[in-house]
Amino acid sequence: MDWEKSELNHMYLTGNPVYIEKLLTVITDNAVKFTKPGGNVSVWCREISEDDERAVYEFGCSDNGIGMSEEFAGHAFEMFSQENKTSRTQYEGTGLGLAIAKKITERLGGTIEIKSKKNCGTTVTMTIPFKTGVQNLMQYTENVNTESTEDIPLEGLHALIAEDNELNLEIAKLMLEETGICVECAADGKEAVAKFEESEPGYYDVIFMDIMMPYMNGWDATRKIRTLQRPDADKIPIIAMSANAFAEDIINSHISGMNWHLTKPIDADKLMTALKECIRKNNIR
Repeated sequence: MDWEKSELNHMYLTGNPVYIEKLLTVITDNAVKFTKPGGNVSVWCREISEDDERAVYEFGCSDNGIGMSEEFAGHAFEMFSQENKTSRTQYEGTGLGLAIAKKITERLGGTIEIKSKKNCGTTVTMTIPFKTGVQNLMQYTENVNTESTEDIPLEGLHALIAEDNELNLEIAKLMLEETGICVECAADGKEAVAKFEESEPGYYDVIFMDIMMPYMNGWDATRKIRTLQRPDADKIPIIAMSANAFAEDIINSHISGMNWHLTKPIDADKLMTALKECIRKNNIR
């Protein structure tokens, strides 16, 4: 299976990642099912238009499988469509797959079409609109007004870093300590929650939280911290540090209670921008 993504101008989009994942799964599963061993299935994604508030993306899946007649293609989105008994013997019918894909696409405000030729293959194309900018959903934008944060002092702040990778931990620790920040470390989410819970309210000014950690991941650790019965539990800035910049990961960070989402490898300037913006918005200094 080949995967291609091109002409993607937006890092952040607001949409429904669960529906998108389901949509691509049923389309590719259907293509694989009707393609003989040794055949080829190609999947692609490209941005085809945009304006100030939205971008339209095209998702497609093409195969060189058994294909279908033009007449049958017109009914392919109907549940349990089957062209003939011969194909039923060798392959399963389209089942719910394409019908589900059509429903999902329409629910997302998009369109879906199918082109097919008998014994040559099938191409399914979906166009789906997205709102641009997950950063509108939370304080995750990297394009903040740096002039408003330049004069915020960092020296003397207390930061907690939760990171299970020693190299990543040392790099983040060094970046913060160079500005005079006092840094404490936790090897996983469970330890981070314990350190915060055992500290005096207001002791920590910010928490940097890795996402994928043993014992307790960063999202669960953040949820745990936010539910603690102490005055700073819902106020302390928690900044995600993640290897993933997918919309689904950013949204999960937001839902868990995080204030910002940084992508690894961590850039020092972006880290400081995120920290200062969180401090400014939370009136810590």
